[in-house]
Amino acid sequence: MELNKAKNIAIDICYRLQPFCTKLNIAGSIRRKKPEVKDIEICAVPIQTPVQEQDLFGAITQNLQIDLGFINTVNALGKIEKGSPAGRYCKILLPEGIALDLFIPDPDDYYRQFAIRTGSADYSFKVIAAGWRKIGWVGSDIGLRLEKDCIETKQTDGKSKWVCARNKNNKPPVWSSEEEFFKWINVPFIAPELRVL
Repeated sequence: MELNKAKNIAIDICYRLQPFCTKLNIAGSIRRKKPEVKDIEICAVPIQTPVQEQDLFGAITQNLQIDLGFINTVNALGKIEKGSPAGRYCKILLPEGIALDLFIPDPDDYYRQFAIRTGSADYSFKVIAAGWRKIGWVGSDIGLRLEKDCIETKQTDGKSKWVCARNKNNKPPVWSSEEEFFKWINVPFIAPELRVL
């Protein structure tokens, strides 16, 4: 799809989601200003409210629940093909015939995910991920964690996956911007349209 058409669709989706989000940005090839767009990518942090629940033994726990307005709005965007609006990722086929990849990262991990989802895929892997690897971190099953706290496992497809085995609460800092995240991984910040290899 042509860039301006995809961008207008993405902006309309953001206007619809914005009342239910604390952070919301267009990522992917639209942000990189590619002339042709294969899919729309958006990163969102929906409003979450604390909810108390009682388990089978009567113990009260407090969990966060994603705003119902966010869930209903996402469900109304098109046909959900993968994931869930209450999860971390949702793929939606929009009525305009283009797919929406909606990423819903943990609020503390937002700017890392925003950088990765902006891409390009090669840039995210060879520059961004290489940056955090150089300072001793890996992308694990529960987010970015120190390599020394994780175990690398081989998957059936031959790829590796990191699993956090100890010190699960030892998280990286909470970044207040994408620029701050790039500084933390010692990678110069450049405009999204230049992030190609």
